[in-house]
Amino acid sequence: MSLNSKNSDSNFHNGIPHWKFQRISAIINIPLIIWFVFSLITFSDYSYISLTEWVKNPINSILIISMFASILYHSSLGIQVVIEDYISEVKSRAFLLNLSKLIIFFLFIVSFGSVINIYI
Repeated sequence: MSLNSKNSDSNFHNGIPHWKFQRISAIINIPLIIWFVFSLITFSDYSYISLTEWVKNPINSILIISMFASILYHSSLGIQVVIEDYISEVKSRAFLLNLSKLIIFFLFIVSFGSVINIYI
């Protein structure tokens, strides 16, 4: 095995963990989104009080936060792929990758804080 083929193999495998994490997060999203949609459909009263009481249930709060985290992580991975594939200028790509991660982190903090605020 030559040195070039070894480097070629390692470059080929760089995207595999990213691909696996994107598929795992998609699989995790499926039951969480089904649970969330089913929970919303089964509501008889969509008043503010009944919805906040529903969020105050610890299991629901944990599942909502998990759903937000999983969806945002999955979208972060997808946005990263799109930026890496379509932005050829290195500085612009790095800026957009960092900006997208910052925005997604901000969205997670806001969603997490909102659920915790309702729970408390």
